[in-house]
Amino acid sequence: MTDDHAAPQPLWRKTMTRSMPTSASTPTAAAPMPKPMPQRKGRLMIDAPMRAFHWLFALSFAGAWLTAESERWRGVHVTLGYLFGALLLYRLLDGLLGPRQVRLALMGRRVAGLGDWFRAAAQGNFDLPRLTALGVGLSVLLLLVVAAPLVLSGYAAQVEWLGLEDAMEELHEFFANAAMALVLAHLVLLVLLSVLRRKNLAMPMVTGRTEGPGPDLAKSNRSWLAVLVVLASVGFLGWQAYVDLPAWNSAQPATASQRENDD
Repeated sequence: MTDDHAAPQPLWRKTMTRSMPTSASTPTAAAPMPKPMPQRKGRLMIDAPMRAFHWLFALSFAGAWLTAESERWRGVHVTLGYLFGALLLYRLLDGLLGPRQVRLALMGRRVAGLGDWFRAAAQGNFDLPRLTALGVGLSVLLLLVVAAPLVLSGYAAQVEWLGLEDAMEELHEFFANAAMALVLAHLVLLVLLSVLRRKNLAMPMVTGRTEGPGPDLAKSNRSWLAVLVVLASVGFLGWQAYVDLPAWNSAQPATASQRENDD
């Protein structure tokens, strides 16, 4: 015989049933919003010490060029020549020991692409933008090659090495003119390549970055090394100015009042 009345529930089960919240009455916690990813400002192509070297190298050469023919500014010319040579030595060391994107071997492999370009051109594939890019790289490589005898001949003329100061000055002037021709060629080719690609290709030498997707060519910015290069260059110029200032003042042409007093 079945019992028509349900057995009474134990007290503990009633208590648990009343205490358990229902899904309808439980407020749902808002899911945390994901943090927005920081936007990249382009690919890092040129690190900070390379940019610092580029501008210091260019400014020292330009200053030495402008003061080359002036006896009054000869001390400035020599000082900037020493700085130019020190920066060249730094670039050679960085090109041998630095990260992959600044290695001199990589620069040589890029320029070696000229052979492939000429073979493709012989088959009718005349790629002007690629030729211009190769020309930009070649002008930089040749400028580094010319810079070495430029500095050495200038130093030999300064110290009157073996009494050949006149010959060394002629040689120094030849390499200076060759370096200036390469600088001008580099600038013209860079402007032409910017027009062909419709992009300002000089900006990466200022910001270090270029637009577009892809990995960074420079894995680290090496800002600390750029600071050291700039401080060493400015310190050298300041020290030279302090040491050579008395001699520079004594070499200035006498004023009219000084000539009257001497008379």
